[in-house]
Amino acid sequence: MQSIIPPATVLVTGANGFIGTWVCKIFLEKGYWVRGTVRSSSKGDYLLEIFKDYGERFAYYVVEDITKPGAFDEAIKSIQAVIPVASPATAAIDDPQDLIKPALNGTLELIHSINTYGLEVECLVLTSSGSAITDPTQPAGTIYTDDDWNTWSVKQMEEKGKNAGWDKYRASKVLAERAAWEEVKKQNRWDLVAIHRRVAHFLFALSSLIDITIGQRCPLYMRNQPVSGVSEHPD
Repeated sequence: MQSIIPPATVLVTGANGFIGTWVCKIFLEKGYWVRGTVRSSSKGDYLLEIFKDYGERFAYYVVEDITKPGAFDEAIKSIQAVIPVASPATAAIDDPQDLIKPALNGTLELIHSINTYGLEVECLVLTSSGSAITDPTQPAGTIYTDDDWNTWSVKQMEEKGKNAGWDKYRASKVLAERAAWEEVKKQNRWDLVAIHRRVAHFLFALSSLIDITIGQRCPLYMRNQPVSGVSEHPD
């Protein structure tokens, strides 16, 4: 895979989310042009204000529904790299499909737009999750490889439905990433990279690092238990 260097243009979906905003900021600092997708113009205008010092190098497109056919057709034009970040992350949704459809269909629609209209795209950097490969039933210290998938959470979601807790989210990340790898096999123009991130902490000050609730989140998450008082961020 060849390096994509500035002043290339990068598309970031879910650009107004916690991770998405930082991705946009870093690319702008490095000299890239950035195009972000958001679900409303108010979210986009907020980003324009944040990134006003970069002038025309940041722009946004409104994509209200990432699962809608053609949702990314316009935004993907004249783009060299794509970083999809938008995906719901919550255990509070009853119907697993309300998590799976945005993650899976949103990924597939984006790839369809890349193949049809994103003729300059060379790389898709998928924001996946450690949840897509790690098995919650395995002991600490388990070493995972590229061949590992979290099939346990998919099975839990299929068997328990709305009572599957965080396995619903984990399953959505598994299904979305596996679908992306299947799609990349069908062409040879662009490459796929999957980033398996861990839990993103919404810290507003260094002092919050000593907050005991921060340290409790990961163990509760891994044990499939809800985290009381923690807001959910769909972007």
